[in-house]
Amino acid sequence: MEFQSLFLKSEGKPIIYNGKEIIMVDRISLLTDNIAVKVTFIATNSKWKQGIVLQTKGEFDVNAQQLPNRIVLWEDKAPKENFLTIRSKDKILNIYNVWKTEDGTIHYWHNGGAMNMETINEVRIYNCNDGFPDEDFDDLVFKVEIK
Repeated sequence: MEFQSLFLKSEGKPIIYNGKEIIMVDRISLLTDNIAVKVTFIATNSKWKQGIVLQTKGEFDVNAQQLPNRIVLWEDKAPKENFLTIRSKDKILNIYNVWKTEDGTIHYWHNGGAMNMETINEVRIYNCNDGFPDEDFDDLVFKVEIK
């Protein structure tokens, strides 16, 4: 399924597809401006490299490095479990999936790109579809725990 046209019609807002809410990006309101997060890769099933973008107005502490505004965790480079601290000026964390094609170009939000997110015991589990226009939502599966 090509979700891009549906998101264009909804102006980027969530859509309902086959009874599930599908999103382009998850915007999380954080309770404080300094918060710990654990990101865990669960599974990948794509010919393309899969990644996760975390974005805020502020900075991230990852492995004793301070990185501004936006980070990308790639399934083939990052550890399975990633612990980070977010210092956010606006207390908003944006999360979305990306993929890298054979030529090294990073893509997101087009063709089949979309996510289904479910919350289980305050843990967010994301089932992602990359740019290939199908609807299996198993190209990248990851979870985010906000401490």
